[in-house]
Amino acid sequence: KDFLSRFDASGTLVCACGAVHRLATRETLVSRGALEESGAKLAQRVAGGTVVWVLSDENTEEAAGRRWKEAARPARLVSRVLPGAPKPHPTAALVDSLAVEARAAAPGLLVSVGGGVVSDLVKRLSLVLDVPNWCVATAPSVDAYSSGTAAINVEAFHGSIPARASELIACDLEVMEKAPRDMHLAGLGDLLAKFLSFLDWNLAFLVTGEEYCPIVADMALQSARTALQAARHLASDPAEAARTLTDAALSSGFAMQALARSRSAASAEHTMAHFWESADCVRNERWNLHGILTGVASRIMLTAYQGLYARLSGYAVDEARRLAAFDREPGWEGTLEDGARPFLARIRSEMADRPAGRVHLQGRLAAYGKARARISELASTILAELSSSADTLESIGFPFSLRDVGVEPRDASLAFRSVRLLRNRYSSLDLAYDLGLEEEMRELGRKAVERAS
Repeated sequence: KDFLSRFDASGTLVCACGAVHRLATRETLVSRGALEESGAKLAQRVAGGTVVWVLSDENTEEAAGRRWKEAARPARLVSRVLPGAPKPHPTAALVDSLAVEARAAAPGLLVSVGGGVVSDLVKRLSLVLDVPNWCVATAPSVDAYSSGTAAINVEAFHGSIPARASELIACDLEVMEKAPRDMHLAGLGDLLAKFLSFLDWNLAFLVTGEEYCPIVADMALQSARTALQAARHLASDPAEAARTLTDAALSSGFAMQALARSRSAASAEHTMAHFWESADCVRNERWNLHGILTGVASRIMLTAYQGLYARLSGYAVDEARRLAAFDREPGWEGTLEDGARPFLARIRSEMADRPAGRVHLQGRLAAYGKARARISELASTILAELSSSADTLESIGFPFSLRDVGVEPRDASLAFRSVRLLRNRYSSLDLAYDLGLEEEMRELGRKAVERAS
């Protein structure tokens, strides 16, 4: 509420960071009875004759869809219910197929009733069709409900792409509380990543000069800290846990929407999880949830990051030697592993946008030298907090083991080694490369994967 109160009536914040942040979401309902309240609002706001196209799946239709549609009468609803099993996968092909269906109905509003997948599909459709959308959430499993992006598989890679934020978001706490416990754990896992995002965004700001907003960054980090309160009460007070986790997830999403990108919420751990999703590495369908995979990847990255920053405490880079080694490097295409080749189009696009060349490396090395103490102190604080948070989640049954989620160690190791290529987003893995410690970082990753197995 404090974050949202900074925005004016038009959803605009002229920020002290120098940027102008905007929110397209006009109303958020988080309460018992939000299904009926949002349905009634729809009947009031939609002009007579306007078609409302509603997307759900068989599970979310049972959990909330039927009730919401009853409350939305007499609005003209056109419904599409996806299968509940197997779970729908958010692909560009599915978006295209749904766009044909929705366009034929000539809707004035799109509505998602579901979790992250259904919400992302509708937000992307909303952008493609240039039609506003509402979101009726059914589980506190992701922070995507209030973001302006969607996780869609495009050209074989599952990643974040532009979407249109929902103008109204309804979270009925009775529905959220009754969501499967696995969905609550997924929400916690997704929020666990905010610690690494906070560290890596600060690192990028100090080393590369990337644009940075302390208000948005702090908001995202606080959402993760709030989520831990939900974790501690998941068994003893599920109603309070549902409310707290829902608020935290929405807060994280609003931070992304205000920034118009996912920097505040996603770093190397998300790219690693997206690799597993894209390469179909997850063999346990129960845990094939984005938030679960993100949580597992976060703990692997935590172990590797701890090793890296411990190494850096006594490490002095020989700049001349590092630059000479850089001049001899064959380039990423000459060393690309076979397992990463299915994502070649994605890698080429990301690497083409990456600041490359000797001069850029020299500048980053100089910037790191100046900010080294500050980076080390921040890493020590954030990684300790993340470690404690992961322990808390493990104590309530979060499946951190690769064996539990059904990801083979070789796939986890390949994903770790591929992160730098798959996302042009500066992280501690990039710092290791800049300092000439990439091979050491890969070994740290191997050991982290071994520990997670």
